[in-house]
Amino acid sequence: MDFRLGKPQPRKSQVAMEFVMLIVIAFMIMIVFAIFTRGRIVDLRGEEEYVSLKDVTHAVQSEITTAANVEDGYERQFTVPLTLDGINYTIGISEGYVVSESENHEYVLRVSPVVGNLTKGINLIRKEGGVVYLN
Repeated sequence: MDFRLGKPQPRKSQVAMEFVMLIVIAFMIMIVFAIFTRGRIVDLRGEEEYVSLKDVTHAVQSEITTAANVEDGYERQFTVPLTLDGINYTIGISEGYVVSESENHEYVLRVSPVVGNLTKGINLIRKEGGVVYLN
């Protein structure tokens, strides 16, 4: 030991060991933070998926409601997205409801009676003789 300053100086091996311990502690903190952040990102992605599903379902319901409430001769094209920001989903009309489903969520809304099927992509909606036709 070196006693020139009145107190013992740490050996190189002790400094190296303290450095390694600090690195290990920092690494452990980083891992805990990454795990917490990953969980939160998954939660946010699930919320985004649900909101996108809800939005597309409401848009279809709005198109059908508009067609049902206007005079005969109404005709309009609207687009249903193929994916929801890269998320695969299905959408259709069944027994007076618009039903959209993804791997993790389902969203259902009541609609006026419609003759025809809803498809992803371009859809044509029209009203003739008091009946709403889709595609």
